Amino acid sequence: MAREDQSNFRWANIGGLMSKRMKRRSTQQLGVISRENENKNQKYRKKELHKFDQYYDSAQYDHLPSWDKSVAQKGEYVAVRNRKPRFKFPFAKNLSQRLTAKFLGQSVFPKFKIEESPDDQAYIDAVIRESKIKSAILEPIRRCLNTGSYFLRFKIDRGAVSFEGWDSKYCYPVLLPNGELESIVVQYVFEDESEKDLQGNYKKKWYKLELNTQSEILFDNPEYVENEDPIFTEVDRFDHGFGFVQGQWFRTHEDSKNPDGYGLVSDITDFIDEICYSLSQSSQSVSYNQDPILTFNNMAEDEQEGLIRSVMKAWNLGREGKAQFLESNLSGVERAGELRDKVTQNIGEITRIVMLDPEKIVGSAQSAKAMEVLHAPLKDLIDELRASMEGQIKSLILKIALTILLADKMGIEIPITMPQGYTPTSLNIIVSWPPIFQQTMEDLQKKVQVASAAATASLISREAGTRWLAKDFDIEDIEAEIAKIAAQPVLNPFGGF
Repeated sequence: MAREDQSNFRWANIGGLMSKRMKRRSTQQLGVISRENENKNQKYRKKELHKFDQYYDSAQYDHLPSWDKSVAQKGEYVAVRNRKPRFKFPFAKNLSQRLTAKFLGQSVFPKFKIEESPDDQAYIDAVIRESKIKSAILEPIRRCLNTGSYFLRFKIDRGAVSFEGWDSKYCYPVLLPNGELESIVVQYVFEDESEKDLQGNYKKKWYKLELNTQSEILFDNPEYVENEDPIFTEVDRFDHGFGFVQGQWFRTHEDSKNPDGYGLVSDITDFIDEICYSLSQSSQSVSYNQDPILTFNNMAEDEQEGLIRSVMKAWNLGREGKAQFLESNLSGVERAGELRDKVTQNIGEITRIVMLDPEKIVGSAQSAKAMEVLHAPLKDLIDELRASMEGQIKSLILKIALTILLADKMGIEIPITMPQGYTPTSLNIIVSWPPIFQQTMEDLQKKVQVASAAATASLISREAGTRWLAKDFDIEDIEAEIAKIAAQPVLNPFGGF
């Protein structure tokens, strides 16, 4: 299919966006993932991306024999590190969940403001609310943080905004210099549960979907044949002509030469393996001590066969026989526990996600400032993510807002009741982020005391103090609040608040 010339994706006045298509450009393409010199039969764009996803899903050991199968079919001993560990600690998912909770959780989700345009602000608020973007974006962001990139697609389906996402290992994006998608191909192998082969196994087939700024193209599902390139046939096409891809390519940092960012798990896979196998071996040692081996002294094998249990449930070993359990002092288990603590500390240093003892956290939770100091590396990491991914999140919301507007013009059922003749005058969104660690009552009390003391000492005006405290009391219209304060009777005859 002939490809359109690349375009600049610029957010401008909504009237211009709806009446004009993107400006053409003829400069060299950047951020393109070439597919010409690669094996098109491969299941993943990059094997390392597949590896990172396996650690997130705790599936990195699924190809190994179970822990208790220490002897292979040929009678050879299977080394510990060549078995599936008893415990698969979900470290990768746990780290991503912790980071996402502090990055885009309910209490720290950014606010999107359109200044001096109440109608447009109400529309953006409705888009965020009706699309349920706050919950829909969480798992994609978790996987993006784990792997470094992720693709989230959205569409209007029966009057609602629906989402579906794909791991970046299945995606082949073409990015414009500003980081926006020009096009993306999603391609992977799946098991068709409606069709089996001669051996009774589900047939493996290819899936392919292409999204670009003008169309969405779905292809058929040719059967997967190892070492053979699939031949696809177009089966469905929707020419929307929106001028943008209905989806967002997320990545932890932007680089014109690399469409994938840096993933949390990329440098800690060996540490995760160490913890899983250490836990499994410690468990085996403890289990053994609960049911140790019984050994006999001064007894021949034929004599052991004639052992008799008495009514007291003891062994009758004769005059010379002795028996004892072969037990361990578990010192190795203690050393292993110390090593796991050190490995966990190393993981925290590498990922900058501090994992502290709950008792220490409880003792420091009385102050947001104390929590910031305690989690300083995590705060720095989140500040970096906010700077690099803010534009991507805003772009997703803007594209959803534009899609709803354009779908309404096309007569497609939309999730928002639009006022008659409504057309936004501006979609110039300003993003503001709340504090990573929420203030406690102690923090707020001290802040109020400082503001009151400064105003009483005539170091600042009461208006300045009100502006400083406005966000803490959810005051949006500061001018109206100041007018209310000036109109109310003075309760404190000694000045101040």
